[in-house]
Amino acid sequence: MRVAGLVETPSFEPELAELEQFMIAELSVAEKSSTHLSSAVQAALNHLASGGQRVRARLGIEASERLGLAKDDCIIIGATAELLHNASLIHDDLQDGGMIRRGQPTVLAAFGADVAILSGDLLLSSAYSAIAQFSRPSMIGEMTRLVHRRTAQVIRGQCGDISARTHAVSDTARYEQIVAGKSGALLSLPLELALLGAGFRDALGLAQEAAESFGIGYQIVDDLHDAASDGQFTLNLLNVLSAGHSEDDANRLAREIGTRHLQFAISAANRLPRGAGELLGKLARALSERL
Repeated sequence: MRVAGLVETPSFEPELAELEQFMIAELSVAEKSSTHLSSAVQAALNHLASGGQRVRARLGIEASERLGLAKDDCIIIGATAELLHNASLIHDDLQDGGMIRRGQPTVLAAFGADVAILSGDLLLSSAYSAIAQFSRPSMIGEMTRLVHRRTAQVIRGQCGDISARTHAVSDTARYEQIVAGKSGALLSLPLELALLGAGFRDALGLAQEAAESFGIGYQIVDDLHDAASDGQFTLNLLNVLSAGHSEDDANRLAREIGTRHLQFAISAANRLPRGAGELLGKLARALSERL
């Protein structure tokens, strides 16, 4: 499911090019005295080079720029979220046995499980190194704790997703809790880091609510798209709703729930200071139109 492709977004091409180089440098920090790259670094670099829309980086760069942060800090915030996201993708593929991502072999397929663990860990650690370079040292401790909280939220969501494979989720509240962690936490993080770095602490809760609602809405759109291929124990809202509803009613309810979350995301994103949530609002509107 393509997100950024649904709507025209700011290109940020110079910033994204700088962000890519920044991420490469962070991943390669231990390789400078070596004549060849370790397998973990090579795998992580291959994964990043395979593509991706850099949605989290774009959210962080736009919010940071609108809030008046320096260019280097915009790159740091975008890279922090993107490194974490890509770490989670490698580990997801490892847990799911995924062989193809972005039309290319996954790290698991190309390098094996041991290297997949190490390369995911390297990306995760690099995110902490990235945020440690924020220009205001007094903020780094608080920002690092925020990175940990969102990482822990993703892990909690993934644990719920794994549990759902053997113990089917039977209520929408539990489904939403799991998805908010898996999909919402790392969409929220770049916005929250930008707001925190610019001194807008009072808006952190609103950014989290907007991103989590967007993440739930996004996942529901994905669930509807994948309904025919998802198995009985896949965490899919249609599976959750199927126990007490007909197929048509389950589809209708899923669309209503998704629309409600996306409309809330639009409203909440639009209330963030200085237009920091504009891109998130655009993405939510585009997804809402698909429902």
